[in-house]
Amino acid sequence: MNQPLPELERLPGWKVRLLERIQNLSAVHAQVLMQGHPEYHPHYGEGDIPIQSWRAHLRALEADRGEIEIHATAVGVPATAIAEAQAAGQRGLQWDEVSHAVPTLRHGEDPVRHMVDGIASDVWQLEHMAVISVEHRLRGFDGRVARDAGADAQFDANMVALWARANTTAHVIGLTAEEGSQLWERDRAGWQHLAGVVRGYDDAELHERWRTYAWPGIEQQARRGSDHLVFAHQTHAELDLAPPTPHVLIHRATEAISTIDPTMSTTTAEIGSAVGAALPDDSGRDWVSEAGAETDHRTTDSGPEPGYEL
Repeated sequence: MNQPLPELERLPGWKVRLLERIQNLSAVHAQVLMQGHPEYHPHYGEGDIPIQSWRAHLRALEADRGEIEIHATAVGVPATAIAEAQAAGQRGLQWDEVSHAVPTLRHGEDPVRHMVDGIASDVWQLEHMAVISVEHRLRGFDGRVARDAGADAQFDANMVALWARANTTAHVIGLTAEEGSQLWERDRAGWQHLAGVVRGYDDAELHERWRTYAWPGIEQQARRGSDHLVFAHQTHAELDLAPPTPHVLIHRATEAISTIDPTMSTTTAEIGSAVGAALPDDSGRDWVSEAGAETDHRTTDSGPEPGYEL
């Protein structure tokens, strides 16, 4: 990326920062691969823990970068730009080491706009969770895996908490209508792309992701983030816009899966309705208050991890 791609100049800063993360993760992966392998010591004997740990680190970096690439593709970052960022990183170059790289903070842009990244991340996670939730039931996991009502409820609570954090952040920074449109008004093609990605997961990948998104720490971290924003910014803008609620996202996910696989349209619609019914009613309710109240009154098997208590 010796010369910036023309289309990058027109991207909002939060999309450019997705490219920055892709490139930097690729660079770290290259460094760990070429320079970070462990040295063998005689006292290891036949043990292979160091080399397996090294390989696990590489796989984790690849998985993290892959998730960001899916996100970037889904929000319209040009494929050529994603490929360029990955290639530069594989050469060991961090984003800020590339000559003429597009700045991730525009001239005159308020640094608080970096908080848009958090909204983008939360909205993306919510959209991903919505499609995964519908697809998980569509494949019949409820019949194949022992039902874990606690995990089902936690998955829903995590969506509520993530929505509340995204909404709170939007109000704190005074998100503009244009930014809101870029962040969460995914078009039909975008939803179909995301549904296609999730449908491409094999059963093990799908269940792993569903379980990951049902982790109680997601709710705890999101609640802490919302509380911090409220305390740190006593005044915030009154906005008429807000991220789509989990109910709306489940509906859109259901439509997208039905569109790419019409043979399953009836079954998908029934499952989408069941998933939506399990969520709290979002008509005329205060999701921010609910996000805080749910954990206080719901008992989970694992409970919050140390360090997450409020």
